[in-house]
Amino acid sequence: MNLSKSPLRRVAGLAAGAVLGLAGVAVAASPAYATDSVIGYSADCDTKTGDWVVTWTVTGNAPDGVEKFRFNAVKAEEGTPVKEVELPEYKVGNEYTYDTNKAITAVQRVEGTKTFARLGVEVEFDNEHKDLPRENTANFDGTCDKEKEQPPVSPSPSSPSPSPSLPAEEPELPDDLPGEPEPIFELTCDTMTIGFDNPKDSLPIKLGYETSKGEKRERTVAPGTKGSETFSAKEGFFVNLTITVTYEGETYSETVKVDYVEPAGCEDGSEEPELPLTGAAAGGIAGGAAALLAIGGLLFVMARRRKVKFTA
Repeated sequence: MNLSKSPLRRVAGLAAGAVLGLAGVAVAASPAYATDSVIGYSADCDTKTGDWVVTWTVTGNAPDGVEKFRFNAVKAEEGTPVKEVELPEYKVGNEYTYDTNKAITAVQRVEGTKTFARLGVEVEFDNEHKDLPRENTANFDGTCDKEKEQPPVSPSPSSPSPSPSLPAEEPELPDDLPGEPEPIFELTCDTMTIGFDNPKDSLPIKLGYETSKGEKRERTVAPGTKGSETFSAKEGFFVNLTITVTYEGETYSETVKVDYVEPAGCEDGSEEPELPLTGAAAGGIAGGAAALLAIGGLLFVMARRRKVKFTA
């Protein structure tokens, strides 16, 4: 009998379709087993310690009726070469310890020079469903450096308030100022005399003479006396006169150049000028006044240094 042409062929096809349909209904009607585990993380640099801080989360997702899960395996690693570490928050055991549908957190500190951290887990739910092994890797961008500690800043001392300007009194010149010496300066047609008339209330005056011919002389004129030196002279002759005084332990010195100037009336061969040039008049012509000013200036400076006072 040819079954392919038999009426039974149609009955057999209908029976097969019915069996497949019933199988589909059975699968659709079976309870769902949507249980799995998810690993998440966040990573931050702790600049106080120079460590990467990785916060891991493991969540056991499960339908109603599945309340707990456990870790069958936990493997935490970091860096290259790979180093295994422990995460006490994720404890492997036989008891279903952890709540489902809730993130279980663990913190891992990793050396700042490491480039990654990795976590792998295997979990099992209290309905005895074992999830597939799960793994996640936290990759670090660059290095985590410890913030350099700045040296303590010492408070800068407050700047002193500027002192108010102190009004300066006019220097008080004492009554016992040394007296001013008078210059001795005389010119003839062939000589020049230089010295000082030193008053009693003055100071000893030391005179040093050096002529344009190289001759050197010295003389000290005591208070209340006169002292001078006379030199042969003609046009072009001069004397470098050094005047030195000592006052209250300090020595002051000044040098002036005194040039010989031929007096009027010597042109006719006379040995004497029409009018001798002496004292301040001669000094005004040939430098005697400069010597006087030098001595006067020195004594005045000394007096000021001794007696200048300032009051607030």
